[in-house]
Amino acid sequence: MTNTPIDEREAAAGDDESDARLPVRSGDPAPVPADPVPFWQRPLVERFLVPLVLPVAVVVGLVAYILNISRLFLSAHGHIPVILGSIITAMILFGAALLSAASPRMRQSAITLVSAAFILSIMSGGWLVLGHSQPEKTGPTTLPETLKTKQTIQVTAAPGGRLAFSPNQLTAKTGLATIAVTIAGAGHTFDMRDSTTLFASLSLDAAGTKKDGVAFFPAAGKYDFFCAIPGHDAAGMHGTITVTGKTTTLTEALTATGNPTAGYG
Repeated sequence: MTNTPIDEREAAAGDDESDARLPVRSGDPAPVPADPVPFWQRPLVERFLVPLVLPVAVVVGLVAYILNISRLFLSAHGHIPVILGSIITAMILFGAALLSAASPRMRQSAITLVSAAFILSIMSGGWLVLGHSQPEKTGPTTLPETLKTKQTIQVTAAPGGRLAFSPNQLTAKTGLATIAVTIAGAGHTFDMRDSTTLFASLSLDAAGTKKDGVAFFPAAGKYDFFCAIPGHDAAGMHGTITVTGKTTTLTEALTATGNPTAGYG
């Protein structure tokens, strides 16, 4: 009577061993292997690596995006930057709406691929216009006042405290000319409207002194000068230099006045 439980266990173990020796029938379902865990969803990666990598990736992406979009604006002129900005904004809004509407029917990998392609298409625009946004090699933007000239134009700024230049109608020949401004009243500037004159703006900040600048007149015509302080030009502080003579280049003008031509091509 006391051996009954042991016999039952031995019999059950025998049954298990006999079942293990039975061949697996072809109709039985094969065991399904577990799906591999994606790299970024592994516990250690998700806990330690992602918090470090994600902020860096976001910052790098934003910097690259801003730099490339800025190239688009630097390479454009007039109203083109506004048009480009509107198109880019519309593309961003359209792409976000499209992904939001299609996300329930798209796999995560497809959404990631579409998002990457969308961002890349916008960012690549900056690289395409990189050459246009870089400044071309040109001559100087302004001429130094130390250049030698064969003509000097005398003018007085703010005579008697008035917002005017005296005289306001001047004459000159084509080529280089020194403009000597006598400062009767401080707080003004002397500027040329035409950038081809290569004239550096004069700050007239010390009454009773003089300031000189060199202007280049490439061709006959009228060249306007003015004070750039807000409101002074509109109040009458401007004038015109009437230039006569044959058309000349900067190199020819420099050579004719005995100046070196290196650096002024």
